[in-house]
Amino acid sequence: MSEEFLAELRAERELPVADIWEAAVARLDWPLSRGLNTAHEAADRWGRDRARLAYILHHPDGSSERWTFAELAEASSRLATAWRKLGLQPGDRVAGVVGQQSEAYIGALAAWRAGFVYMPLFAGFGTTALGDRLAGGDPKVVIVDHHYREALDDALSAGGVDPAVYTVAGPGGRGLRHGDRSFWAELESYDALTSPVETLPSDPATLIYTSGTTGAPKGCLQAHQLILTVQPYIRHVFGLEQGDLLFAGASPGWSYGLYTVGICPQALGHPRVAYSGDFDPEAWLRIIDKERVTFIGAAPSAYRRLATTAERHGGVPRSVRGASSSGEPLDAPLASAWRRLTGHDLQDGYGQSELAMVLANLTGAEEPVEPGALAAAVPGFDVALVDPAGVPQERSGIIAVRRPQFQASVGYQGRDDLWQARWQGDYFLTGDLAEIDDAGRYHFVGREDDLIVTSGYNVGPSEVEAIILGLPGVADTAVVAAPDPKRGSAVRAVVVADGSVPRERLTTDIQEAVRVGLGRHAWPRIVDFVEELPRTETGKIRRHALRTQQQ
Repeated sequence: MSEEFLAELRAERELPVADIWEAAVARLDWPLSRGLNTAHEAADRWGRDRARLAYILHHPDGSSERWTFAELAEASSRLATAWRKLGLQPGDRVAGVVGQQSEAYIGALAAWRAGFVYMPLFAGFGTTALGDRLAGGDPKVVIVDHHYREALDDALSAGGVDPAVYTVAGPGGRGLRHGDRSFWAELESYDALTSPVETLPSDPATLIYTSGTTGAPKGCLQAHQLILTVQPYIRHVFGLEQGDLLFAGASPGWSYGLYTVGICPQALGHPRVAYSGDFDPEAWLRIIDKERVTFIGAAPSAYRRLATTAERHGGVPRSVRGASSSGEPLDAPLASAWRRLTGHDLQDGYGQSELAMVLANLTGAEEPVEPGALAAAVPGFDVALVDPAGVPQERSGIIAVRRPQFQASVGYQGRDDLWQARWQGDYFLTGDLAEIDDAGRYHFVGREDDLIVTSGYNVGPSEVEAIILGLPGVADTAVVAAPDPKRGSAVRAVVVADGSVPRERLTTDIQEAVRVGLGRHAWPRIVDFVEELPRTETGKIRRHALRTQQQ
């Protein structure tokens, strides 16, 4: 990073909050009085330079795609035109069951430019998880990669919805079913006639489902202004300048992958590179070296394997000047190992889909990073620790964020009661617990609502419990997090069996049912059997007691 840019960032950190957001607005192409459209800011504005690179995607077979901003703008305009011809209206939903691939971003940009709402759905979800989310979002269109076409059929039946299906076909048309539309054939059949509509900053752009501990997953409505909300994080943590290349190590099926290492850097004109295959640390290092990547964004679980592989294969490529982790707590041993390997800090970041990224280790900070701690609030955000009533606490409490000028999310779909319950006065309570040390650094303690974070994925215990309770042989169950050195946490199912099914077989049945129903990220790696679950006098499960039990 240049000394000039570092001096600019340090000066900006001294500004009043209102001035930081005023500067962020000034970096947009359109004045807010005209509107704010994510597709325009992340594609069209930079596409005026026809040669400007936006996105590089490497594949497991060694091939790659290179997309300019202009090409992304044109492709998304063609697709948006196709959907308008299909009869979609502003506010309609378009879902994407796709992995780390160009179709995910083209589909999202197409939806945003036409005023539709994009629904990213993690490609690893099982039938139950997909069906619930499709039923809740009721999309008019679903984009699906051929690898997930069969799973989508089962999910559509379970969810009771009947959208138009745009399939990204495999070789020889693999995956296309009767009645499907070919994603690329449809796109190429229409001219690029759809310009970005002038959506309001607060208009919904994305419907993303967040896992909770009780009830069905919540549909979080993220607004077009989210690209403004994340902008300070991109500047002050990634510190990207002209000439930098970001490696995006997160799936666009989640908010961090779609926005923080995806669309939001693009909205500032920065190019990205990604890998479309399953996680492969050797492939990551090879691509990072080949493309001369300068910054990496991924989850701690990815860095653990990346660091282990790099130690065996000569280290991390020297082009890398920095890296940031998010999605789960960053442990001190990993942070120290990364510093030893690269000579640079692994900058931790914390956020939620409702808020975007609000705590981090800032780039170029004058104080060294303390492994396992978050040094400061991201510029533009006022963060406090509070009690459940929203009263600020000095040393420990719930992480709370004072209402920012540009809130990432504008509510939960159809659940205004749940959204209002997250607020105490002007504070949004995250439900996550932290402590502040003598130097003012934040140390993550745990999740107040028992959400499990494993390998960067959020798993709601209630979703897992619902599947387990439906199996023969299960009388009762509770799902909690268990420490796991590779994943941060593992999913642990504590089960009361009724004796009708042998425990060995029941363990297999439980793991398979959750893997199929919710996805591989959510299956319980640990299944323990007990005679009864610990409960309070009112019948609530004492999850803390389960987490501290000897396993």
